[in-house]
Amino acid sequence: MNNTDKLNYKGIMIDEKLFELIKYMESVEYYRENLSNLSKSWDNLTIMGHLGNSNIDMESTKKSFSTLTDKLLNHLATETLKKTVREMTAKAQIAVDIVIRNLFERTADIGFLATDDDIRYFLQNTVSRFDPSYEENLKHMKKSFEEYVSKYSVYFDIVLMDQQGNVLVNLDDSLDLAKSNDEIIDLVLNTSEEYIETYKYHDFTPQYNKTLVYSYKVTKTNEDKDDVIGILSLCFRFTDEMKGIFGDLVNEQNQECITLLDKTGTVIASSDKYHVPLGAKLELVKNEIYKVISFGGRYYLAKTCSTNGYQDFMGLGWYGHIMVPLEYAFLQDQGEDISIDDNVLQAILQYGENFSQELKEIPLRAEEIQHNLNRAVWNGNIAQSKNQSADKNFSRVLLNEVSKTGENTKNIFNSSIINLTKTIILNDTVSIASLMIDIMDRNLYERANDCRWWALTSEFRSILDNKELNYEHVDKLSSILKYINNLYTVYTNLFIYDKNGVIIAVSNEDEKLVIGKKLDNLWVEKTLKINDSSKYCVSDFEKTDLYNNRHTYIYNSSIKSLKDENTIVGGIGIVFDSEVEFDAMINESLPRYVTGEIKKGVFGVLASKDKTVIASSSKDYKTGDVFALDDKYFELKNGESLSQIITLNGKYYALGVKCSSGYREYKSSKDDYENDLYSFFFSYISESDIKVDFNEDKTLNHMDTVLDDEDCEDCAEVATFFIGQKYLGVHASNVLEAVSVKELESSITLNDNHYFKGSVVHKQKVVSVIDIGQFIQEQHSSEYTDIIIVNFDKNNPEQCVGILIDDLSGIVDVKLDKIKPIENHLISGGALIESIVALEKDHFDNKLLTLLNIQKLKDELTE
Repeated sequence: MNNTDKLNYKGIMIDEKLFELIKYMESVEYYRENLSNLSKSWDNLTIMGHLGNSNIDMESTKKSFSTLTDKLLNHLATETLKKTVREMTAKAQIAVDIVIRNLFERTADIGFLATDDDIRYFLQNTVSRFDPSYEENLKHMKKSFEEYVSKYSVYFDIVLMDQQGNVLVNLDDSLDLAKSNDEIIDLVLNTSEEYIETYKYHDFTPQYNKTLVYSYKVTKTNEDKDDVIGILSLCFRFTDEMKGIFGDLVNEQNQECITLLDKTGTVIASSDKYHVPLGAKLELVKNEIYKVISFGGRYYLAKTCSTNGYQDFMGLGWYGHIMVPLEYAFLQDQGEDISIDDNVLQAILQYGENFSQELKEIPLRAEEIQHNLNRAVWNGNIAQSKNQSADKNFSRVLLNEVSKTGENTKNIFNSSIINLTKTIILNDTVSIASLMIDIMDRNLYERANDCRWWALTSEFRSILDNKELNYEHVDKLSSILKYINNLYTVYTNLFIYDKNGVIIAVSNEDEKLVIGKKLDNLWVEKTLKINDSSKYCVSDFEKTDLYNNRHTYIYNSSIKSLKDENTIVGGIGIVFDSEVEFDAMINESLPRYVTGEIKKGVFGVLASKDKTVIASSSKDYKTGDVFALDDKYFELKNGESLSQIITLNGKYYALGVKCSSGYREYKSSKDDYENDLYSFFFSYISESDIKVDFNEDKTLNHMDTVLDDEDCEDCAEVATFFIGQKYLGVHASNVLEAVSVKELESSITLNDNHYFKGSVVHKQKVVSVIDIGQFIQEQHSSEYTDIIIVNFDKNNPEQCVGILIDDLSGIVDVKLDKIKPIENHLISGGALIESIVALEKDHFDNKLLTLLNIQKLKDELTE
């Protein structure tokens, strides 16, 4: 981006689109303030450098860090904004899609209930409220409706009218409703659709300003164009439903408000009606990624999402909408467990696929700047060791401060990059896992409802009351089951069994062979003991020949005698099409590209508490397999979630996991059924065998180390460095300078095993460069970084050699009596290692400081 697209924000050049937002980003501000303070320290050190003789271009170092600071803070702010917008978009999308998915089930409910034989019987035998038999029929009809509402608890009322709008049945006894003049009467009577969906004021629910109602006509039979005998309406608990959805989504910490808007942008549901009231008209933010809007004298970050619909059902054109006050929009999440080494995170940044090249270069550039600074400080200390002027000590202190300031600057860069990497990696893993498990809970809630309601079908009860069943009975049962199954396609088969567990009827023609089979499963035994119509029984998730020897759940409810409700005459089993439905739940939850394709490198898994895979979008995990993840994920309590970075099959993944919490009364304290399920969302980061080469910079931590007291008259100044893990040194008086390994001109005449590696030009002189690793019995895994040019004869600067090293360390004062000669470390008949320093203090985890024999180095390796 050109500078013309940037604005100056407190000394930092910030992208124009971030300018009005960055001041609200506390984490970005934290790093900006720290880097700003360090910039002032560089200014002070530059001034002090003019007083001493450090010979370091601190102005250049500061400029390099400043340029990198601009890039870093822009990336931090951009990714912080992206993270917030991703979370906002996900919540707005989920808010509308979850409710639309729920309402899709309602369209099936009204279509099926309108064909209920008990309702037809009531309408055909009730001319008006004044019929002699009305009260008795009403009592029976109300009981049936109460049973329905107790099972499908998403409804608060059921209203049954004749075709003139006369209200014959409603559940709310506090309302004395005689006749409705609502417009839905004409809509229902004249529609060719399978239902009428309305959200408005309805005169048959006068206690509410607006209600969501599903209505349809009741006809004499299921034949097309048969006579209409009544109008049925299901009144949905809309406010209650949205309260539950909002409760799962809203983060109270950031003061966000999630709303549902109608197609005009009017608020019809709000997570906080005192914050954003019902009826308020909001600006739609559909086409923009986000927008800053003003509402009620306050600025918000806002996003609007249209529904994706469900199986072509789009509802009434509603939108999910979220608003987060700017001052709370970018709060940091707490409690995210990364459980991975910071060095590995830095390596992941370099090798991961979700990071831009410019972002990857920031820590590498910071490392390079700092290493160059370390070398300059090291060379400055070498120069000061030979300086006998009065400002020698001042210059050495100044150099130490330069090193510390550089260290602090690089540490802030590293810290910010690590946090940025976490932000990008973890993304919205928990949100996706939550969506997956929420869809599943809501779906299975419907299955529990279906089996209980269908068990109350009068025809089933009446037929099973017969001591012996004939072909007519079986055909009738199968016909009803088939009709139901055609409406509810999430089942592969519905079947009825008698009180002995023998299957007597099926919905699926292809499953007729199971008729006559006696079921000896535990779930059948339990079902036939259920005497409470609110209870149901579910099989374990297991293979069954009722599902072509595949894994599934079978939901069951007992069927009571129509003559005696205390007598169980059989049961109904409904075979959930788990393979299709669970796969759909996972795939509909996974993030997608704008093209609609599922993003590369992501997959989801649903698993039970005993680690059985229920469904997976990855071919590596088959249904019924054991999902061998750590026990801690399966110890999460209902509703708990976790976000981590893990290693799986040789790859790093960002993982989001959540334990199911049920829906409404399903799998709640009101329900006997316990079956904790877990959703896992995986997002690929990188291979796990990546090279971790962000080693500790020993120069930064030990540049100012002095092994003995500062008052050191009988001391030797030693220039220290590392080759591999060996801590080595030479007398500072023998060192001319350290230069970058980049200046090495490699040899092309010798093999790789030869210690001569090439040459460098130092002060217009060609200097041979050698690798002494093999002679000190030390191997190193990383590439060399520097070359120390060692002078063999102080009086003859021509006699010198370059030694390849891994890391520079400090210039230290060592008392002469601490230097102990050592013998018998031989190469070519001579001692390369001259002596060791007896350390009294903890130093590099008790590593020995070993001094090289410069003379033998000259005699054996350079001549």
